[in-house]
Amino acid sequence: MKQFYENISDALNMLNGLEKDLNIRHFTPNELKVFYTIITRSGFSQHGSNITEIVDNSGMSRSTVYKTLKKLSSEGIIDINQSQDDGRESLVILNSLAK
Repeated sequence: MKQFYENISDALNMLNGLEKDLNIRHFTPNELKVFYTIITRSGFSQHGSNITEIVDNSGMSRSTVYKTLKKLSSEGIIDINQSQDDGRESLVILNSLAK
């Protein structure tokens, strides 16, 4: 059991270091959850994720996701663009992928 706790501790220390390197340690828990969901979804599509996918995969309410996306967009972390395929939907792209 001691090894299990050491492994968890190592993983948390690694995550803390990554968050420091990415300069996201100031993120709220909601911002982290949405950010990590966007990163995970980015592995499936180079064109970004639509907001519905982010809501479904984050487990958060649509209003919370919208508010969080607005904040991440204002910080320049993501870009939100209208979908070419479906004008009712917006695509979220990590800023480094959007340029």
